Amino acid sequence: MRLILSAVLLLVLNTMLAQTQIIYPDNPAFTYSGRFDFTNPKEVRYDWPGTSIYFQFKGEELAFLIEGGERNYFNVFIDDQLKEVMHAPVDTVYAVSGIKGKGWHTCRLLKRTEGEMGTTIFKGVQLSSKANIAAYEALPQRKIEFIGNSITCGYGTEGKTPEEDFLPETENVNLSYAFITARAFEAECYVTAHSGLGVVRNYGDKKKVSTELATLPQRYHQSLDMDTSLHWDFAKWKPEAVVINLGTNDYSTNIRPDKAVFIDRYKRFIRNIRQYYGDVPIFCVSGPMVNEPAYSNVKEVVESSRVIYNDRNLYFIGIPSFLLNKTSDLGSDYHPSYQGQLKMAQHIIPSIANVLQWDYNDKEFK
Repeated sequence: MRLILSAVLLLVLNTMLAQTQIIYPDNPAFTYSGRFDFTNPKEVRYDWPGTSIYFQFKGEELAFLIEGGERNYFNVFIDDQLKEVMHAPVDTVYAVSGIKGKGWHTCRLLKRTEGEMGTTIFKGVQLSSKANIAAYEALPQRKIEFIGNSITCGYGTEGKTPEEDFLPETENVNLSYAFITARAFEAECYVTAHSGLGVVRNYGDKKKVSTELATLPQRYHQSLDMDTSLHWDFAKWKPEAVVINLGTNDYSTNIRPDKAVFIDRYKRFIRNIRQYYGDVPIFCVSGPMVNEPAYSNVKEVVESSRVIYNDRNLYFIGIPSFLLNKTSDLGSDYHPSYQGQLKMAQHIIPSIANVLQWDYNDKEFK
């Protein structure tokens, strides 16, 4: 009896396999946006927030072959609509349900959470044996990179109250001011951000200058946020503008870096970015979670760099702490909610538009 059952089970499994096909990550149909590690082309690794995989497929069946990690969450967009939030803590075949229509569909898989939540391994997708796959239509020509901390990561954007403790599932970088701004300009968005990190000093450090945990400028060259061994090739992607929002964690407690040290390190970071990208406009943002002395020090970085290094393509945007309503604009751990992030985006978009001479749409704000 047991042999008969095993034979039947084997037949069922073989039949299921015959009805599906696996499309591996090195298939040219996949378009990758963000920093990825292609060392193993069959198992692509990534961890920075907002990294996305685009493709088109035909039919009503789609499953991801993925190892997402216990603390990572992903937005699955089908035909430009959020279909579901995916959580795949172990190596699994994750089926997307409820896809309607046997024709062509677009898909985007976006990592909501930041690198500290874990590294993701993408192993491809599973489709019906008769389904087709094709490359996504061209990504936006405009490109912006956002460099920052928890605010830029979208930390707690989906939290209900500021008293609510942070949970990975409430982090959604797609609702951060970075992606809101990119959508307004119809631009591709790279986010290089990590909660708690500063220019000189990380959040909670008992020293004025952090030495045990790398600051954001110290890990900026990495392909993976949490892996120091892989260096990103900056020739792969060049933004038309860079937005930096750092300094909040440097000045978040009474232990603060010396002003001269902060300004010097910030200037050095800007010069490093110049080596990678040339004379693209760089916008240095301060706020809204802390005010002085971060506000004045970041502004001095910009003003002195424009004089000393003749860096005329460097701009300061100050976001005041009173921009956010404490009863309606805050999510988990007193971080900006989606409503707060919208206000931030509305504050910075006109300045970027004027410098770049870009038009933008405001439909997300209505």
